[in-house]
Amino acid sequence: MTKGRAVDLAAVRLARANLRSLARKHPELTTEPSTANRQGWVTDVEAMMADDTKDEQMVVRLPSALLERVDAYAERLRREMPGPSWKRSDVVRLLLA
Repeated sequence: MTKGRAVDLAAVRLARANLRSLARKHPELTTEPSTANRQGWVTDVEAMMADDTKDEQMVVRLPSALLERVDAYAERLRREMPGPSWKRSDVVRLLLA
């Protein structure tokens, strides 16, 4: 049990449903564990971390109405996919991608 904080069972159910949906769409994600599979993940994560240093910062001004929509979308993501913090910058990157 989480100390001092109740578990949101509805959010857990939704997250599990999202995982089942992803597994149906991408069965390769549910393969048996193997050394080669694990090494592939390690290599990919290391590459992502190395690429992070190549990211460039960009500053933009946006109307408050648009920022409110971005924040609302972040809140929706937090409800539908609990786990990541879904900060405003994460949502903007997701939407741009």
